[in-house]
Amino acid sequence: MAQRQTVQQEVFDPRGDVDVTDYTIAERIDGLEGKTIGLLDNAKSNADILLDEVGEILKSSYGVEEVVYRRKNSTAQPADSIATQLDSQCDAVVNAYGDCGSCTSWCIYDSIDLEKKGTPTATVNSDEFVKLGQSESQALGMPGLPIITVPHPMGDIEETKVRNRAQAIISEVVTVLTENRDVLEAEYKNKFLDSDEEPESSDLYCPIY
Repeated sequence: MAQRQTVQQEVFDPRGDVDVTDYTIAERIDGLEGKTIGLLDNAKSNADILLDEVGEILKSSYGVEEVVYRRKNSTAQPADSIATQLDSQCDAVVNAYGDCGSCTSWCIYDSIDLEKKGTPTATVNSDEFVKLGQSESQALGMPGLPIITVPHPMGDIEETKVRNRAQAIISEVVTVLTENRDVLEAEYKNKFLDSDEEPESSDLYCPIY
């Protein structure tokens, strides 16, 4: 009878380890009086209206001298040269908004790009996608990125409601742009998603209303 031979095989784990360097957010500005604020529109429906209302309130109620509006050609691409322009021209930026999978990812990417350049940024996500937004910020090494939420959906609502939602977040926008950096990071780090928590599948797609 033939003898069975034992064959040993070495199995490798293909997943590897991800080494992420954590970055702090930019130093915030010392008040809004006389400042120039950038408005980064990621081409989502109603983002222009939301940002227009935010800009008007910042000028009329907080003494902002000027707003600089820039719109991306597409949601699913980095701001790149637009972010560079806003960094060079503005004291701080409001970036709106992430309300689906790909646009949330790029919205977070653009905000982290601006923060790394030294420009404090208020990032707006819809509440349905804020967990994905925080997951992205953790993966990109900035878990303390301040993310401001608006109700979902945003794209299919009338202008008046969009402006009302902008008015509802304005105080948080001001805080995110002017509060002490360490205080902000302590508040927003893991605010929506723990560092060892994975987003649920429902956090990755647009609900149908």
